[in-house]
Amino acid sequence: MKLLPRSLFGRLVLILIVGLILAQILGSLLLLRDRDRILQQRLGLNVIQRISGVVRLVEKISSVDRKHLVQALESPGFRVEISDRPETPGKDARPAPHLEAMLRQHLPGYEHMLVSVVPMPNNGKFRGPVGPEHRHPMMPWRRGPPKLSGFHAQVKLSDGNWIGFRRLIPDRMLTWPVRMLGYLGILVVSIIILSLLAVRLVTRPLGVLARAADGLGRDIQSPPLEESGPSEVSRAARAFNTMQRRLRRYIEDRGQILAAISHDLKTPITRLRLRTEMLAEPELKETFNRDLNEMEQMVSATLDFMRGTESREKPVPIDIMALLEALVDDTRELGGYVTMETADLSPFTGRPLALKRCIGNLLENAVRYGKEAHIRIQDTPSQMQIIISDKGPGVPDEELEGLFRPFYRREASRSRETGGTGLGLGIARNIARAHGGEVLLRPGSSVGLEAVVTLPRDL
Repeated sequence: MKLLPRSLFGRLVLILIVGLILAQILGSLLLLRDRDRILQQRLGLNVIQRISGVVRLVEKISSVDRKHLVQALESPGFRVEISDRPETPGKDARPAPHLEAMLRQHLPGYEHMLVSVVPMPNNGKFRGPVGPEHRHPMMPWRRGPPKLSGFHAQVKLSDGNWIGFRRLIPDRMLTWPVRMLGYLGILVVSIIILSLLAVRLVTRPLGVLARAADGLGRDIQSPPLEESGPSEVSRAARAFNTMQRRLRRYIEDRGQILAAISHDLKTPITRLRLRTEMLAEPELKETFNRDLNEMEQMVSATLDFMRGTESREKPVPIDIMALLEALVDDTRELGGYVTMETADLSPFTGRPLALKRCIGNLLENAVRYGKEAHIRIQDTPSQMQIIISDKGPGVPDEELEGLFRPFYRREASRSRETGGTGLGLGIARNIARAHGGEVLLRPGSSVGLEAVVTLPRDL
């Protein structure tokens, strides 16, 4: 099945075209066979009737008048000869029992007769197209004059002489029926064109639905599909629009709940912070403030992770190199060691603040756990990859995917001094997926880890 096209349009077109061509070939072979059989029957009947008539006429006249009669009966495609003995057929002669049986029916009183199909000489009696510009009627690629064929019949007369007949087979029995084949070719081409149009009409709504589903994953606010066309297509579009409305309501409701949770959680934290300021013991006050800061950061990170792809930011053209340089400068100001390979990139259409946070989280992890970070970019017309590598101890392959789980941290103490909230990688992946891309972790070429951000350029 590897030879089949990948698209549904290609497979349907291939099946229809192959089926039509095979059907036309089989139909043409049957038509040609029936045509040859009918022509042979008609030609054979005409030849037998003419031969039987000539034999009866020759029997009624004298031997002196036979010569003049034979000369009068001959034509460019019909030859008559009278001799005292039968002519021996050549090695290329083929018996014709069907014609012989028909001739015996028309001449019941004659027992001695010979009927065969033999090559006919291209001489003065049977003149044909022998010029170099002509081609073989059955094999037009062959040069030179065609080899003609004909019927050879010999009948023994009542006086002991033999009368022989040679009848040239008409060209229409040797050549292909060009007009019929032309009609069949026009029919095949017409059916193929109509099939292409029909398959395109059938598969086009599937392509529209696939693009709409892909766009829905990137922007829940994308316009609904047009509910038109055949009943099956309109029902599918209506179901898709209903699903989109339900998802939009769900996300809006979740946003309202998150806003309420954010307000309800930050209010008691603020009250606790005010009460902490009234504590007289500096050490206890500092401890409370540190715990409150950690709680506030965890609440903010959790809400950001739960918001996921709800960004209201509109996609705009972004200078990726400028964005990366700003992140590198910010990281260096905080004491991190970062290097970057420059590249000449065309603008990328995306959400700048979201992408800055996505790459910033990965860069922060690389500096925190890998001591230093290196950024390089691989750009193609279809996608762009931003690869952030570090020099850390690395992570076993079986644990790489687990790092994206919420609140997952390999460090068992879960102290803020040795790690974050465990949500940075998950937030980065959500942002990349909102752009139609992905974030993956893989072992570095020598040491450490590589975070690969893949972003398609067709957003």
